[in-house]
Amino acid sequence: MTLETVTLKLSQELLSNAARVASVQDVTVGHLVRVLLAKEVERRLSPSASNTADGGLIAALQTLLVRDMTEAENWDDLAVRLGRHGYELRPAGGGIALHKTSCGTRVCKGSDLGFAYRTFVRRFEGAMPGHPHGTLGEAFVDQPTAARPLTSTEKGRLQRALEPVFKLAEDWDVLTARMQRRGYVFRPHGTGLAIYTIGGAFVCNTATVGYRYRALVKRFGAPMPGHPHGQSWVAAHVQGDLLEDDVEVIDHER
Repeated sequence: MTLETVTLKLSQELLSNAARVASVQDVTVGHLVRVLLAKEVERRLSPSASNTADGGLIAALQTLLVRDMTEAENWDDLAVRLGRHGYELRPAGGGIALHKTSCGTRVCKGSDLGFAYRTFVRRFEGAMPGHPHGTLGEAFVDQPTAARPLTSTEKGRLQRALEPVFKLAEDWDVLTARMQRRGYVFRPHGTGLAIYTIGGAFVCNTATVGYRYRALVKRFGAPMPGHPHGQSWVAAHVQGDLLEDDVEVIDHER
């Protein structure tokens, strides 16, 4: 192997410390530099280098993000939590990857941090919005396809899955969009509101999961767009305080 001569400018302190390390290993400073440079070049040019994060960085990210990634209740909540630290998740093949929000630089895979995409899909019982691989074939019993009464188990799972969706929504547009991501749509039902699958199967009334239509109207300050009970109904029935015995037709189970 032919060696080329390269001139390096090093500080006196660095050169002195390098000489000490080389002396201990019984090699020259030039040999030490060649070995270290060869390792770094090989690491940078390795096909998997761009997909493999530094161990120290992974440990630091786990310390910074593990609590939020563990406590997040849904995809939207997770996005907000990561955003506070300057990061976001993006689809990566059949999984997810962590990126810097400021510049879009990929940092590592979700699995590197101990949170594979499938883990979140199962926990949130739904796909990451916009992910090309959807739920990776996972099936959830909280999305019945037949128009039948929910069992107590299905009802409980549906309540847990949709509670953060209803709880965090700021208006009808946000609530409708988030429900669609979960595979559901709203339809008027009497003076209330019902939940259907996107495929058209009746699931239950919104009151079944703890959110009466009338209460939602009062909270958002407007009826759901397209609902037959419009603003005049709101003025007559919602603007004042609701009576404890004020029950909507939609509350009755099918």
